[in-house]
Amino acid sequence: MELLKTDDNPYKILLDIERRSLDIGADLPREEREKPVWSGMAFSVGSHLLLASLHDVQEVLDCPPIAHIPRTKKWLKGIANVRGRLLPVVDLEVYLGGSERPIYGNSQILVVQYGALSVCLLVGTVWGQQNFMDEDSCPVPTLEMSKMAEYVRTMAYRNKEGTWLVFDVKKLIMSPQFLQVIV
Repeated sequence: MELLKTDDNPYKILLDIERRSLDIGADLPREEREKPVWSGMAFSVGSHLLLASLHDVQEVLDCPPIAHIPRTKKWLKGIANVRGRLLPVVDLEVYLGGSERPIYGNSQILVVQYGALSVCLLVGTVWGQQNFMDEDSCPVPTLEMSKMAEYVRTMAYRNKEGTWLVFDVKKLIMSPQFLQVIV
């Protein structure tokens, strides 16, 4: 270490200390900032790959027994007891204009919530949580289910599985058509 001369002024001393500390620290690894990541629950409806915000999905469950409700639209499968709460079960594919399919033992539901309203969405396959970076974003492709376009946000993400559309749960739950279940 260099000895300081008594005739050096304090400002020069501080500049010298700064220079030496920057020289020593130049070889140290630098902390990289994490890139922003968007996370969503991935699922399929028909041939479409969809993502719901993790803030909207309470849980993913195997489909519980469903009690049918007479005189309701065909997309409302009925109600189910989910942890002591009676929740409506909606076949999302049928609601969006797709074909009806039987419910099997391995069928899964997404329990979604917006505000005080919770709903079970019967979906094709649940793929689990997916994470995407900004550079994974892409334009939304043309949709074969035209009613789905109403509930898909203007962004999508692409990875090796395909193009994932971002599904707007809030828009679905607040939709007047969705709230009208009586035939």
